Amino acid sequence: MPSKRRKLLDTATADVANILVELSQNPTENSTPACSASIDPAPTPCTVKLPSPATLGHQHTQTTKGHDSDIVAVKIKNVILNHEIAKLRQQLAECQETNEGVPGGHFGIHDVKDNDAKCKFYTGLTWDQFMCVWNYLGSAKDKVCYWNQQLKTGEKSPSKRPGVRRKLSPLNEFFLMMVRLRVGLLNTDLAYRFGISPSSVSKIVTSWIQFLYLQFGRMRNKMFASRQLLKHNMPPCFAKFKGIRVIIDCCEFFVEQSTHFRRQGNLYSSYKNHSTFKCLIGISPNGGVMFVSDAFEGSMSDNDIVKKSGFLDKLDAGDLILADRGFTIRDMLYAKQVDLNIPPFLQGRNRLTVGEEITTKQIARVHIYVERAIERIKKFRLLKRVIPLSLQPVFSQMVFVAGCLVNFQDPLVK
Repeated sequence: MPSKRRKLLDTATADVANILVELSQNPTENSTPACSASIDPAPTPCTVKLPSPATLGHQHTQTTKGHDSDIVAVKIKNVILNHEIAKLRQQLAECQETNEGVPGGHFGIHDVKDNDAKCKFYTGLTWDQFMCVWNYLGSAKDKVCYWNQQLKTGEKSPSKRPGVRRKLSPLNEFFLMMVRLRVGLLNTDLAYRFGISPSSVSKIVTSWIQFLYLQFGRMRNKMFASRQLLKHNMPPCFAKFKGIRVIIDCCEFFVEQSTHFRRQGNLYSSYKNHSTFKCLIGISPNGGVMFVSDAFEGSMSDNDIVKKSGFLDKLDAGDLILADRGFTIRDMLYAKQVDLNIPPFLQGRNRLTVGEEITTKQIARVHIYVERAIERIKKFRLLKRVIPLSLQPVFSQMVFVAGCLVNFQDPLVK
């Protein structure tokens, strides 16, 4: 407590104590002193004198009053200080709830709390959207185990997360993973920002990516909405496409070149002239991400990815799929009684007919939404950069998590 504030507290406490002591005393100063007991009722004034002077009694009264004031002052100060201690403990508990283990001056969730602009920059979500994801993760988020960590039986506890004591709270670990995924900061940079080691950053990011992949994985079937449900939320621009259920396209992500010669050839994409991973993305007519395949090697064709990704198992008879020209999968869909709508080919002609040009423009006008959805996924900058070899084993999980996080953002099509 500052010295100036302490002096004010002492002065105020002393004044209050003096007032309380004066109020507690009986007003007997103006009363006539009583004489010794006597049977004679004669009005003879009492002449018995006190053995001590009047000044001595006055000094004794002042001394007693001073002692009482000091005692009351100490009690008042004790009450005030206890109140301040309780208030500081409450503030400390609130700080530890959102910023546990983050030393003073280091970056943490408190820096973006209730600030949509900052939170959206670092996580891609507003504060309310961020907390919506956090609440969706359920109680399991408080017991996340570090990836590839050997646990001892004695370190497990039903009320605490498994493993040794950690420096960051679960909320700050989740925030760190989101910053890594969205902004693409290096592990060393994040280590300096959060006050932990680079190895801890790597463990936290990998662990939370795997955890979110498992939690979001429970929504896979619900993400691929039925045609009846989509019909109730169909944007007007899709009114001409009867029975439409999903719009698909493939996207490629740059990866570091493998040290194995055979894998180098499998990863090489002739379209990008680089080693890539390729994923199949499917969105609903209102822009929600419905399907995210695992990552395949860049040399695979779009048709092979559709066949091996499990996408065909999601379709029902009567569905309509919109795609680009590269998806010549009509023969695969015929057995499931699913229709395919792709732009027409020239087939050796110099130009398209008027009707084919109109069809091409109509498809391109709505197919652009899947490209915008892919752009939203790639705005998680860790996916937009060249993926290091250390993250390739969990790359499929990263893309799926990013696709699910896009669904927590504002709608793409209104």
